[in-house]
Amino acid sequence: YFYPNKIAGVPFPDQETYETYGKKAFTHIEDWRRDNVNQLVKQINDTIKKEKPYVKFGISPFGVWRNIKDDPTGSNTTAGMTNYDDLYADTREWIQQHDIDYVTPQIYWSIGFQAAAYDVLTKWWSNEVKGEPVHLYIGQAAYKINQNSDPAWSDPEEYFRQIELNRQSQLVQGSMHFSLKDLNRNPLNVKDRLIEESYRKPALIPEMPWLHQKAPKKPIIQSVKKTADGAALQIKNDPHSTVSYYAVYRLTNKGTYELVQTVRKEKGAITTIKDLPINQKTIDTYKITALNRLHHESKPSTKIVK
Repeated sequence: YFYPNKIAGVPFPDQETYETYGKKAFTHIEDWRRDNVNQLVKQINDTIKKEKPYVKFGISPFGVWRNIKDDPTGSNTTAGMTNYDDLYADTREWIQQHDIDYVTPQIYWSIGFQAAAYDVLTKWWSNEVKGEPVHLYIGQAAYKINQNSDPAWSDPEEYFRQIELNRQSQLVQGSMHFSLKDLNRNPLNVKDRLIEESYRKPALIPEMPWLHQKAPKKPIIQSVKKTADGAALQIKNDPHSTVSYYAVYRLTNKGTYELVQTVRKEKGAITTIKDLPINQKTIDTYKITALNRLHHESKPSTKIVK
């Protein structure tokens, strides 16, 4: 989705192609290049949506659109490379034209980093998607943890500060971590802490209401019983529904419902939800919802476990 990284003193060899195909419509070759990429992105999205409207299309671009010195609406950064000026990838255009369903900027720098700060860029990208039918997930640099010249990456709290910063924004819908092999090294014990702390509780994938598909009907709870491991619910599967999985919520002492697990719809007539936590001496209340592959959620069915 972008032109090759620039090499100093080596021009990209497309002048002849520009003269043939682009010069009539574009005064500057750079604008023609950006239009080429814009057309590519739009055509991919249109082709996907025509064939399978429920498939999400997104891109994870370099973390800086433009520096503020080149554009007053750019980010307050001094990155040595940008999407717009060097890679000819106009990420703003894709967002505003709704040619992508999500954008995952690679904000692979620490909070407060002078040239391109994580906090500055997270706020800038949040403003870009504000009011647009495009989700923002932040690309985070797991590969830099404890192996980068920036001292911040040797601080075990840096990664968690970034996640907390994401969660403070209503426009940041989540994170994508680059990469799994780096997380599996468990640098500075980050993987263990993600499992035990940050991602201890389940979460639903954010719904994209602009990808039109009706939410399923609320599930039919066929039976419930206590077991040695807690409780088990049986859900009647509708073979004609769009249900992909079920979400299970439990009433807490605070009077709110907390998501405790999600369960894929099983083949056959019944889906069994096992190992639900219960208090053996009191009443527990659960709500079950059905979700389709786009994560559109049904109204809940409620069940009391005595």
